Amino acid sequence: MSSNKVKIPLLETAKWLSFLLVLVFLISLVSQGKRSNTEFSVMTEAVISAAVLDDMVEADNQMVKRLYGIDSANYEGLMLYTPTTNMGAEEILLVKLKDTAQQAEVTAAVEKRIATQMDSFEGYGITQYEMLESHVLEVQGNYML
Repeated sequence: MSSNKVKIPLLETAKWLSFLLVLVFLISLVSQGKRSNTEFSVMTEAVISAAVLDDMVEADNQMVKRLYGIDSANYEGLMLYTPTTNMGAEEILLVKLKDTAQQAEVTAAVEKRIATQMDSFEGYGITQYEMLESHVLEVQGNYML
């Protein structure tokens, strides 16, 4: 029975790592460190099709503001998926910046959110905490994931 408990987190971790690698590849292909003209809807569809969104829901602008402290109206595009329960730490945030000068603001918001989540899961949410420790924040030109 304990071997199943070990396999499940390993499979879950492998699933998320492969998902993140696909997303990093997609964003790298599109932007190559320069301003991308790719429509936000096209990028959103690429992320959604590569993601495993079981047990996740798309957040509205109010939720983005509450969790990250940023206003979606300040960006060319913003998409956030969050877990359906408070017991999950998986989140997918995709932002198309109006100006690359906004990178610092979004990076700070993401780092603050990760720190908050790590505080929440420390001591009891081992799998979630480990996932947060190995988070991916990819910046490619005017896109951030």
